[in-house]
Amino acid sequence: MKIGDNYNLPDKELLQPGNRRGGLMLWVPTETMIIIGKGSDPLLELISENIDADQIQVIRRGTGGCSVVLSPEMAVVSFVLQNDKGRKNSEYFQLFNSVILKALKRLGIEMAVQAGISDITINDCKIVGSSIYRNKDIVFYHAIINVAGSTDIMERYLTIPPRYPDYRRGRTHKDFVTSLKAQGYNLDLSRFEDALRAEWLMHFK
Repeated sequence: MKIGDNYNLPDKELLQPGNRRGGLMLWVPTETMIIIGKGSDPLLELISENIDADQIQVIRRGTGGCSVVLSPEMAVVSFVLQNDKGRKNSEYFQLFNSVILKALKRLGIEMAVQAGISDITINDCKIVGSSIYRNKDIVFYHAIINVAGSTDIMERYLTIPPRYPDYRRGRTHKDFVTSLKAQGYNLDLSRFEDALRAEWLMHFK
């Protein structure tokens, strides 16, 4: 299994040198791929024989957290801001997640709440996972929203991670993860992006 260390996904442009003004991006993966965290151990987190058999691309990101699957049935929200060294990661997670939660609420998705340090859930099941990268200039956040993805691909490519929040309670991917579609919501990505930008401007004028 080959792991690419050249992170080249669309939100890379938010990390360009000199970008201190901040910004946001909503994008949809064009293919199924695996993204592993900066400190992830692929031997513990990935089912390599299935990944190799299906010729799935694996890319290492600069942010923390464990390995995740991306697919065209998911959406990624990426934010970048000038780094406030006095603010903890947990505070940034709460801040950025609140933008997503309020944008979802604008579209009538009111049952979503933050859980653990960085997740968003509906009915105690995860619909959003996120991670953060910081340097002296910026804080970069990206979140994967499971719009309509099946947990079958997670079961096929990912083990139960070695680290997980207490509220997971050791549940398998299919018992722990849900999608907005499975919860009865059809997310209009264009309207969602408009809602995100409106909330972003309210928070970060």
